Amino acid sequence: MTERNLTIGEGSSLQQNWTLGSLEAGQLTQAKRKRLPRRALRGSQILILWSMRIYVLFMVAVVVYQIWIGAR
Repeated sequence: MTERNLTIGEGSSLQQNWTLGSLEAGQLTQAKRKRLPRRALRGSQILILWSMRIYVLFMVAVVVYQIWIGAR
């Protein structure tokens, strides 16, 4: 495959599956070990993630409280 073909169909899952299927075992292992960089998040996305974290902690506390009350 040429470099041009890779950039044109890079988002295609069919081509990606074909490419991964045609790799040898060592090449596939090497491709899986490649680390992806962290994504830069906008302020609103960070706010949503932090609010979800707080919500999960709150819900864990509610569940623990309900189990404690139910056991009494």
